[in-house]
Amino acid sequence: MPKTVILSCPTLMVELKAALAAASSEAVVYFIPRELHSVPKKLHEYLQDMIDRFYNVERIVICVSGCGGGTAGLRASSAELVVPRTRDCLDILLSGDSLDVLQRDIGGVYFTESWMECTKESEIDLDKLAGKMGREAAEDFLRRLYKTCNKFYIIDTGGYDVRAVQDYVAPLVKILSGTMTLLDGKCGILHKIAKETFDGDFIVVPKGGEIPSDAFLKNR
Repeated sequence: MPKTVILSCPTLMVELKAALAAASSEAVVYFIPRELHSVPKKLHEYLQDMIDRFYNVERIVICVSGCGGGTAGLRASSAELVVPRTRDCLDILLSGDSLDVLQRDIGGVYFTESWMECTKESEIDLDKLAGKMGREAAEDFLRRLYKTCNKFYIIDTGGYDVRAVQDYVAPLVKILSGTMTLLDGKCGILHKIAKETFDGDFIVVPKGGEIPSDAFLKNR
């Protein structure tokens, strides 16, 4: 068995694989089911079951961070647990050398290629809505849905073609009279995980312990 295993959200797949390759990491990665990302209770149950099943590993890195409280209270039943202090995967992508200087517009809407694909599969995809209720009604629905959120940010992690995401987001920006901004996604947390550099940006729980609920970043 490997010394370190990583349980990761699939929205981080491209960036995490790139970081691991750059660091020549021998860690083994398991990607959790995509649908668990938005259901904290089920996410918690799934992760705890996975943790309980491991044996003969030294460290399990939980690369889904705070995620609505889904990781709080996880027990280190089989190995040391390590989890970023980030609120969610967006923080992970936007992270640099230290979370202490992380800046983020909490009221904004963020996209990467992975998040674009998630939206395409959802019920709020513009083309799906237009096919179901007509273009005008679809646009009215989206104006109501995004009534307090018209600032869109695309995180360029270097792992995908941002132009495709810009083309997808552009109609939403137009409908909402919003803005679209390109951000640099340095993925500092992922590079630290790949190098197993677990500094103050991480919660490290020894075997037998439990992840506290008050150690993650707060909205600011």
